[in-house]
Amino acid sequence: MKKITFMMLFAVLAAMSAYAQGLVASFSADEASVPYYQMGWDTADEFATWTYASTSYETWKMGNPSQPFQSIDPSSSASMVLTYSGNQHETATSPAIEIRPGSTLEFYCYASGIFLVYGAWQLYAIDDGGSTLLIDQFQWAQDQGYDGPSWERFTVDLAPFAGKTVQFSFVYEGSYGEDEAIDGFKILESNAGDDAVININEGESVHFRDLSTGDVTDRRWTFEGGTPASSSEQNPVVTYDKAGSYTVTLTVGDGTATDTKTRMGYVNVSAEAPVAHVGIPDGAYLSPWVMMFVPVDVPLTFKDASTGNPTSWEWTFDGTDVTNSTEQNPTVTYLVEGTYGLKLEVANEVGSSIDEYTSNAIQAGGEQEIWNIAPEENADLMMMEMGWYGNYAGTNWLGMGEFAEHFDAPLATAEIPQVNVYFGKTTASSTDADIEMRIMTVGDDGMPDQVLGSTSVKAGDLAYDPYIVNATEFVFDEPVVIPAGTEFFAVVGPFPNDYGDDIAILLCRRGEGEKCTGYHFVYDEDENYNYLETGTWYQNVDDPLSLAVAPLLSYRTTEPSGINEPVVDKQVLSHTYYNLAGMASSKPFDGVNIVVTRYTDGSQTATKVLR
Repeated sequence: MKKITFMMLFAVLAAMSAYAQGLVASFSADEASVPYYQMGWDTADEFATWTYASTSYETWKMGNPSQPFQSIDPSSSASMVLTYSGNQHETATSPAIEIRPGSTLEFYCYASGIFLVYGAWQLYAIDDGGSTLLIDQFQWAQDQGYDGPSWERFTVDLAPFAGKTVQFSFVYEGSYGEDEAIDGFKILESNAGDDAVININEGESVHFRDLSTGDVTDRRWTFEGGTPASSSEQNPVVTYDKAGSYTVTLTVGDGTATDTKTRMGYVNVSAEAPVAHVGIPDGAYLSPWVMMFVPVDVPLTFKDASTGNPTSWEWTFDGTDVTNSTEQNPTVTYLVEGTYGLKLEVANEVGSSIDEYTSNAIQAGGEQEIWNIAPEENADLMMMEMGWYGNYAGTNWLGMGEFAEHFDAPLATAEIPQVNVYFGKTTASSTDADIEMRIMTVGDDGMPDQVLGSTSVKAGDLAYDPYIVNATEFVFDEPVVIPAGTEFFAVVGPFPNDYGDDIAILLCRRGEGEKCTGYHFVYDEDENYNYLETGTWYQNVDDPLSLAVAPLLSYRTTEPSGINEPVVDKQVLSHTYYNLAGMASSKPFDGVNIVVTRYTDGSQTATKVLR
């Protein structure tokens, strides 16, 4: 007992010493706030503080959608809901609220995104200056690619309304649109005080600020539920991936004494519905013409790349040994050469989402062009022009003589009969100059090493058309064999750089630290700045990119009849455009399209188009 008493006394004396020296632990966060207006529509009295106007028998009322708001706030008993019907103009308007500086509006909405084109709400702020549109639900859904249904959080910065008295009005207009539910309506004020809390969604980050006083020489943060879980930085940034209420502790010291500040339940993280996304399996190739290209008779592990912490997975595969799977990352094998579809549905306690690809999305076996550019990047292909110095991946006067694109190893032995290169500029005065294409191994230093095969094309024969896909084909006399498990490079160049030469390969540029498969060779110079034959290869990590260089890779063991054979003496019935996700349209998409032309005799052809 005496020992415990002594320890308690020692702790008190240490704390008194810390305060005597002015050492006081304190912290806040940029996201800290205090709500000064809240509406949950949980009781009749609360519901009646808003006003409602209706033009039909369906109006805003208390109720619950198929997924109650309890998945976000367990204390919630009801929401403000609206059932769609014909020709509606339904409003729900808040009382007048005086907006304080540093305020943010937050609320949640539950709706499916399918029929918002027929009916959706708009949120307005109404003050003595008139009405201001804050959010258009339909436009938001278009911008986000939202399908739902799930509870989604909306936030609005109210800085333009600071010091004003404002009413907020949800106006639903349309005919046979969507059922709607709204809940968790709050107006919050930024606040660093002890009553402040942080409200975020899963996956969001908090920017902490050390506000301690005294001669702080060291600090130790502890973040329950956060990543990182601890830090010695002065102002750390912490990400919270799981729903819950979490404590934050900061201990500071001056070399002699310490002081600690703990905030219980300071960070409150709400669950969110997952967004399904199929990850590319290791060993699968991206392609200009299909979502992915894979071999047959080789196991592939598909990756769940969904966001929002799903707790269940439903995979549906075509053409594999496993038709359905509930594993997060299932392993399957494609059995027969062909093109197939794929679907992934994920869910958690808040909602669900589907990522689905139709039957032309995945090619198993056969032959196909491969490259390192994702479907969503196709519309961003460009040239890298360097002013007077010419072009990256083309004619230039910087001593960059050759350019290489790195490719991962195939999962099965493959052949490359040709490499297709997509140019953005092909002006050549040196028309007889040979532009060489080589398939090369990867050396121990990670750079191009041994030549496996080579061919060339005259500069005057480079292909380019601004309206259709028109690749330059570098065809080998004999297909280049790539053994299973062997990484390789496609190396092109040198390019002529006489007066009048202006050649550039298309490429996809990325941000710092992102995927980079592009390399370049820089010639050495003598004392008079003349280029020598020797030089050094570099990966372009300073400006990460991938070149529009696409080897035609063949896993084929037998030759099937192609779908691109021309059809003659037939009348065109229709054109349908497909993007690489399998979506169809009567008009072309930005980027790569596969145009399916149907004829009056029932046959069809497929043509590649880059818009």
